[in-house]
Amino acid sequence: MASELDTTVHRSLIETMMKEADEAPESAPVGTPGVERCFYTLWGREDEITWEAQLSSDLSSSIVPGTGRQDWRKLRPFDFLPEVDREKGGVARMELYAGEHVRVSVAHISGGERHFERAGDFDTILVQFAGVSVVETNFGVFEVRPGEALLVPAMVAHRTTGSPSCRRVEYTVRELVSVHLPAAEGEQQLRFRIYPEGDPSDADGLAPSLSRAANGKIPEHLTRWEDLPGDDFWFERTHDWMVGKADRGRAPIKIRPFEHFKSTSAVANDLPPVRSALLWDSATFRQRVYSNPGRQPAPHRGYDEDELWLQFVGPVRVETEHAIYEMQNGSFSMAEAGVSHTSVSTADMYRLTSYSPKPIRMVVDPANQLRETKWIVEVSESDASGAKQ
Repeated sequence: MASELDTTVHRSLIETMMKEADEAPESAPVGTPGVERCFYTLWGREDEITWEAQLSSDLSSSIVPGTGRQDWRKLRPFDFLPEVDREKGGVARMELYAGEHVRVSVAHISGGERHFERAGDFDTILVQFAGVSVVETNFGVFEVRPGEALLVPAMVAHRTTGSPSCRRVEYTVRELVSVHLPAAEGEQQLRFRIYPEGDPSDADGLAPSLSRAANGKIPEHLTRWEDLPGDDFWFERTHDWMVGKADRGRAPIKIRPFEHFKSTSAVANDLPPVRSALLWDSATFRQRVYSNPGRQPAPHRGYDEDELWLQFVGPVRVETEHAIYEMQNGSFSMAEAGVSHTSVSTADMYRLTSYSPKPIRMVVDPANQLRETKWIVEVSESDASGAKQ
């Protein structure tokens, strides 16, 4: 597992795109009215980009009705979850997307989970959106705040205690990932204060207290990726021996994805800069964060890959061959393989994008969202002393 920022083991698609855009032939200049230079890619062959000039009018709302996948439909993920009682606590969790290589769920955890979860042969990525998670693991305890992510490797047991407004996105990944960002240390430099409109009561980041059962025992739940119903195991464990007793192996790592952007820009064609960072990847999964002011430099089609977007902070105007629409704070959407997409955003936009060469299919009905929550996001920067600016 990499412990330092790794910029050599993975050639950036963004860097390749910008380099090739910079060398675009004069016969198809960027910025021609009514024309877009689009780029197309295949998974694992990003060095072989295809560029093509297309009419702008052909790149939005151009899919013939009744054809193609419809997994792009925008979701307000936490609005699928039932309310959790603030006083009694509880856990609400739902799977939203499922694929051959990645599954995506959301959770609202208030108080302590009643068991430890252990994934035997796949990695788990916990992305904190609101509230605070305190995660007990075999390697110790991790406090995870909005804008932070925790990788829990395969074979590591974990249990979360959440503050009343704790909301997070949970990605489970079939193939074990390599980490490309450094572990989080010290105070957050970029802080997110996130709460439902009209209810800032738990927005100030007070970490919840941990608890133990009176008899010191707790269940452990063991699953594997290809388990069938009934294949999972339950064990009775001693709580104290589940926390901090591991001293070797792939340990959990907490990162701050939005604090490590690398800017890349083309020179000759005056394209706007692209700010991106690779979090982790495997042969079949990749996650990046983006914060791009203005319009994306060129529409993209990944002909054999899905792109799933978590709009951490919006708004962003999305233009795809499905439709033109706006994504707000804490929303999901995607571009299925082969669908052109681009976006227009402000400088303080933050997006987490997941890529897979196999379909990531929506497994919920957007009509079943229980409410329409508007998430308020306040972003502040801190200096080296931790003082807010």
